[in-house]
Amino acid sequence: MKFLKTLLLILILVISIISLIFANGCLKEEPVSIDGIILTANLDANGNPTAQTDTFKEGTKEIYLVIKVKNMQKTDNISVKWTYLDKGLEIDNKSFMPENKFSGNKIFKIKISQGFPYGNYEVKVFMNGLQIKSIPFKVN
Repeated sequence: MKFLKTLLLILILVISIISLIFANGCLKEEPVSIDGIILTANLDANGNPTAQTDTFKEGTKEIYLVIKVKNMQKTDNISVKWTYLDKGLEIDNKSFMPENKFSGNKIFKIKISQGFPYGNYEVKVFMNGLQIKSIPFKVN
């Protein structure tokens, strides 16, 4: 009988602790957030942008979009759409869904082997289907 009372007290204590944890939100997942979005022509060895810019030289072959993301879950999705505004032409689109929880820099690269022609461009960023940013940029 004494054993059952002890076991019951332990069980009540465990349930109380778990209830407090859930009530205080300690086990809640933080929502996904974007801490920065940068266009750059170059990345350092760690995948960090070397300089933010919205103007690129004509003939540039690669442009990087670096999105600093926190708490991305397997069910989250980031997609980007690159458009050459002067021609009204979508030139690329890509998306990313992590296999596991992800925080860090997600890098999207667009490459044109003959180089980007002179003109006005735009990249749109979407999180879970909703547009969160539109970044105009120029090549001159």
